[in-house]
Amino acid sequence: MKSSKSVPGDSRDPENTTIPEALKRARWIWPGLQNHDLNNGYAVFRKAFVLETVPKRARLSITSDQAYRLFINGTYVCSGPARGFQAHWPFDQLDVAAHLKPGRNVVAVRAYHPGCGTFSYVSQDTAGVLLALEAGKVRVVTDHSWKCRRQTGISKNTVPYSAQLAFQEHVDLREESPDWFKVNFRDADWEHPYDSRTWNAMPWYSLESRGIPLLREDEVFRGKPIGVASGKSRTNDSAPRDVFLQRFQEGLTHQPMSATTKSLRFQPTGEHRWESILVDFGRTVVGVPILTTKGANGGEIVDITFYETLGKAGLTPDVDPKSWSALAMGNRAILRAGANAHTFFHPMGFRYAVLTVRDSAGPLKLDFSIRRMAYPFTREGSFHSSDATLNAIWESCAWTQECCSLDAYVDTPWREQAQWWGDARVQAWNTFHFCNDAKLLRRGIHCIASQTIPNGLTYGHAPTKAHSCILPDFSLTWILTLWDHYWQTASTEAFETHEATVQGILGYFREMTDAKIGLIRHDPRYWLFLDWTTLHKEGCPTVLSLWLLEALDKLVLLYAASGRKREAKPLQLWSAQLRKSLLRLLGPDGLLADGYDAKGKVVRKYSIHSQTLALLTHLAPKQEKSMLEKRLLPYIRGEEVFEAMPSSYWVTYVLTELSRRGYQSEVIAFIKKHWTKMAEHGTTWETFEPGRGNESFSHAWSAHPLFHLMQILGGIRQTAPGWKSIAFDPTFLGDSLECTVPTPLGPIRSSWKRTGENYDVKLRHFVVLSGWKEPV
Repeated sequence: MKSSKSVPGDSRDPENTTIPEALKRARWIWPGLQNHDLNNGYAVFRKAFVLETVPKRARLSITSDQAYRLFINGTYVCSGPARGFQAHWPFDQLDVAAHLKPGRNVVAVRAYHPGCGTFSYVSQDTAGVLLALEAGKVRVVTDHSWKCRRQTGISKNTVPYSAQLAFQEHVDLREESPDWFKVNFRDADWEHPYDSRTWNAMPWYSLESRGIPLLREDEVFRGKPIGVASGKSRTNDSAPRDVFLQRFQEGLTHQPMSATTKSLRFQPTGEHRWESILVDFGRTVVGVPILTTKGANGGEIVDITFYETLGKAGLTPDVDPKSWSALAMGNRAILRAGANAHTFFHPMGFRYAVLTVRDSAGPLKLDFSIRRMAYPFTREGSFHSSDATLNAIWESCAWTQECCSLDAYVDTPWREQAQWWGDARVQAWNTFHFCNDAKLLRRGIHCIASQTIPNGLTYGHAPTKAHSCILPDFSLTWILTLWDHYWQTASTEAFETHEATVQGILGYFREMTDAKIGLIRHDPRYWLFLDWTTLHKEGCPTVLSLWLLEALDKLVLLYAASGRKREAKPLQLWSAQLRKSLLRLLGPDGLLADGYDAKGKVVRKYSIHSQTLALLTHLAPKQEKSMLEKRLLPYIRGEEVFEAMPSSYWVTYVLTELSRRGYQSEVIAFIKKHWTKMAEHGTTWETFEPGRGNESFSHAWSAHPLFHLMQILGGIRQTAPGWKSIAFDPTFLGDSLECTVPTPLGPIRSSWKRTGENYDVKLRHFVVLSGWKEPV
């Protein structure tokens, strides 16, 4: 096995050669003990320094456990770090020269530690901020000279936003100065930090570059007021733990507002009463909420609660009080007298917000906005058809993918923001068709490999606190994304770097191979996902072994691509044995059975999933016609309903196999039938019919029509690693199409237009040469 090296997205560096020397002089700081009273804890930090002149470049390196927001001279700069693990904790680097000035400067940081794990964080019960600024001859590092304080005006006693996320933020602005990050703020009564830990003290054994760009935060969204409601407060409790539940119990039905209403103006409510305004942002938005107001009397309460959908009748946000995610998406601010401005810490993903004002003695005008947070994709790919519905579907898929791309591919920005790896594979395929950027996939591969269990399996998403989310099939998906990364980039680096993790996973599957049957046994210790449907999973399920077969075959190719064919021979033998065992499940009608039950008897069910993966792996070429005609085609044409129907996520594999085999028109018709409602909503969904107020209406695992439409109608299909060759075979549906697919070798543009009974077809490749593009 080749040795590890520092690479983008996998920046582990045993010799610490990529860590700035200035950062090695910094110390982790926190107000008070770094491992005490951390639950839902916020802290702020300041350091003043003087510059005679501003250098052309000023490198700032920063990180925090768990998260930070950076300000320089009163201006917000950025947030971070990327999710990761303390053993090789990520840090950020940026040039801040543009934010500096001659004379007195102030660096300020707001930091957060949840005090527990989430679905994107593993807690080591230690908080800290680490920073180093190199500005010419001036060095500023975190140490005992800084000033800091814990934000006591923010309640620690709140509920989590959901079972997967951190806690609601309830802030009393009467106790928190609005000027704490500004240059002239007086911090004389702040304390000096506890700074006993060097940059590489445990739990932060080492540091690594984040491997991905900083998130874009250069856009602000504002919604439109559409409804108003008022009533009596359900409780006189001035500090409820859960403002989301309180607001639900008071009733969420709103009356329509005038279509010309643009501002958020609230009438005096009086004591123990409230008025609320329902705001529609038009489609899902993702970012941090910002609340501002002028002329407050002081003591008014503003609750902000977040929702994805409205009820099918009326202006009532959907809430499922029995949600399995324990949804509680809400924040609170208690206003100080006069002007107020507060940026909440945690990014939210939603479409609708309800702003509720309580206990106000006078009229109040609020401004509510969202500062967008997103991975900085550049849309190089495009799709425009003469069919407006297909254009809307493509755009909804592209927007969903942007919403689900943060410091990781996340399942949804709504309730979880977790890096689920089955989802991430589809999201990478989406990305490669509108942006030639493999860094987010590469970073995710590294994250998943960094959290394994002793028998070699990875977690279904990582980092995570969720020990119930170990999915053996997603470990195989992780192996397949090593292939996907190679296929996109023509580099075997990811495979070579993580070969030990591959071998650990394969060791588990060798152990779980049934000696008599030759297939993989179901392991009741873990969650065998396969799909959101009623697939057979007990005993030896066919679908699991088919995924193993696909992983083995791709690993053989990866070994060959890295010049190590001999090392692939054991995997070739294993693959051949597995094929032989699977072929025993073929029935006389040409369909593949779904496996064996716990007693070793054949399960006489023949799912779409089993047939699809048999096609994908070329298991039984002579039976492919039967599999298509008896399962995949009746399903996609709506001619038959089967016991195990593919989900909006898994159906991408069905659509791929059908479009490869000449059924492109049926695939397009299926997409139009099932994605038109999603396009009208603006984002794609967790299921074809999500449970409202519970399941997600912003799920990128179903955004795959983005690339299906481009492959089928644009006709551009990759046929070699790194896009070194393509196949071009457009399907002519409609009057015209223009499509651009970005590749590592430059964008490829296809277009066609009907002219009478013929089509004018063009295919152009723009080769990237020294920063400019030349058409070929």
